[in-house]
Amino acid sequence: MKPTVLRERSSAPLVLTCEHASPAVPDDLAGLGLDAAALTDHIGWDIGAAQVTVRLSELLTAPAVLSAVNRLVVDCNRQLTDHDLIPEVSHGVVIAGNARLDDGERSRRIGAYYEPFHDQVDVVLERESRALLLSVHSFTPGYDGRDFDIGVLFDDHQASADALAGELRGQGFAVRMNEPYSGFEGLIHSARSHGIRAGCTYLEIEINNRLVLAAAASKAIADRIARALSALLGG
Repeated sequence: MKPTVLRERSSAPLVLTCEHASPAVPDDLAGLGLDAAALTDHIGWDIGAAQVTVRLSELLTAPAVLSAVNRLVVDCNRQLTDHDLIPEVSHGVVIAGNARLDDGERSRRIGAYYEPFHDQVDVVLERESRALLLSVHSFTPGYDGRDFDIGVLFDDHQASADALAGELRGQGFAVRMNEPYSGFEGLIHSARSHGIRAGCTYLEIEINNRLVLAAAASKAIADRIARALSALLGG
């Protein structure tokens, strides 16, 4: 199972990534001991994020890299040293297939699914290092006052973050900065690590998944985000 790469050779001033794009679990892992409902819930992937990413790539002719496996197999938006890179429990759900992993299985998953994703992002950015790198995610509403539409996450490049937020608000979105998670707390690992290596501006967006649960709805949301990005990038 390899990451999906779209428009790899495009020279658009934008590169998209989706670290939690897929709910898929390789057959040899037997669903990690979970049923389909759990694997396709928000603990397993970012609901709607892949559909938005694919649509943005299409509308803006931008390269995009999407992860291949469920985040419970290995989380492509975590550092290798993070405790929840391969979690044993997620939001109170016990992940039996991740219990007491030995070093060999841990290394196998990293080599098979984590490293190919990040290697591919580096390949794309090597071609267009001046691009804006935008990591696309979704969040689950209902916790801690999460009643907004999109969060713009950053730990650097605040001017770009503010500009993107302004364009998104111009498209009618309710936007918050560094919510529901903060870039200053190490929660934009993928965008940060690749952006620093490539020397480019990097940001992450978090879309309220109630907006993108249905395919038609996600398309409409992506169209509005695309207009905001086009204005930001001078298109």
